[in-house]
Amino acid sequence: MTRRIRRILLPGLNAPVFNMTQCCVPGCFNKSGSKQQSNLSFYRFPCEKREKRKIENEKLKKQVEKQKQTFSFSQISDNPERVQYYTGLPDAASVLFLEALLSRFDLKYHSDWTVQMMPLIDQLFLTLVKLKLNFGHEDLSIRFNCSRGTVTNIFTTIVSALYDILYVGMLENNIPSRAKNQTSLPDCFQPFPNCRIVLDCTEVSVCNTERLDTQSHLYSQYKGRTTLKALIGVAPNGVITFVSNLYGGSASDKAITADCGVLQHLQPGDMVIADKGFTIRDILPEGVSLNIPSFLTNGQFTQEEVNNNRKISCARIHVERSIQRLKVFSILHHIPYQLKKNINKILKACVCLTNLQTPILREIE
Repeated sequence: MTRRIRRILLPGLNAPVFNMTQCCVPGCFNKSGSKQQSNLSFYRFPCEKREKRKIENEKLKKQVEKQKQTFSFSQISDNPERVQYYTGLPDAASVLFLEALLSRFDLKYHSDWTVQMMPLIDQLFLTLVKLKLNFGHEDLSIRFNCSRGTVTNIFTTIVSALYDILYVGMLENNIPSRAKNQTSLPDCFQPFPNCRIVLDCTEVSVCNTERLDTQSHLYSQYKGRTTLKALIGVAPNGVITFVSNLYGGSASDKAITADCGVLQHLQPGDMVIADKGFTIRDILPEGVSLNIPSFLTNGQFTQEEVNNNRKISCARIHVERSIQRLKVFSILHHIPYQLKKNINKILKACVCLTNLQTPILREIE
């Protein structure tokens, strides 16, 4: 097939314009036999370039739409209810406070490569979402538009940093004295002015292991499944002031109390309030008293025992409320197998985040 090209000059233009009766670009209207014809000049984009630019524009549009779908803290920061739901913290100011602490900390990434494609605030946000809602890594990789490896790298790194900053730097070995407790003593603790700490244990579900001896060590008679168990200490004002490492679910309250190191912080004159299961009077340091509910021995409690049990129950309820707040972080409902190496850091980071919430007792606010 031949082409016929006529060279014409337009008035006022020195450059020639070629009238093409056929174009080699597929889909172009400049074909022979077409009723519509157009003058193509060197001053216009050829059809091939137009098609190429159209494809590039479509790709850019898809990339922009993909970026819009990325989950970020800025999308919820102005809504306190959503901040509470996704992070477990009361407001955006608390999250920004943690970001400010992390920005001054030398982050050492778990996977030996630095995450640069995501701002620090969103790395913190991803970690808080994982702790609060325990989404899977595949889910988080889709929400935050990154790979599963990046999710693992960010989560392990930020949790370790929060552990070092909040727990090691602020909470560890820092149980308030009796004098400090008395400055914010609630009314329900007025009968116990010397109370230093209220003790209770909490359990976290874990996956079964293949080894039977390990399963027996982890099996909890109370829960009826394999668990890990930690000792929690709460000040009279409801703040968690002590948390132990996790032990096998079969360990007794007394054995954990004796081994975890909490007794080393007690001084003569201190009082410990606990549940009936804490038969620890014989292992307490000299001069430290234990106040637990009375055991039924003669078939009926005396009026004095009834009154004492009621006062202890009113005081102990706050440690249960603190543990209930701690369990708001869904990752503590069941620890995934791949996180078992960092399980103590996860627990202690969640304890510190629980203390950032609003006070349990209104009279303490």
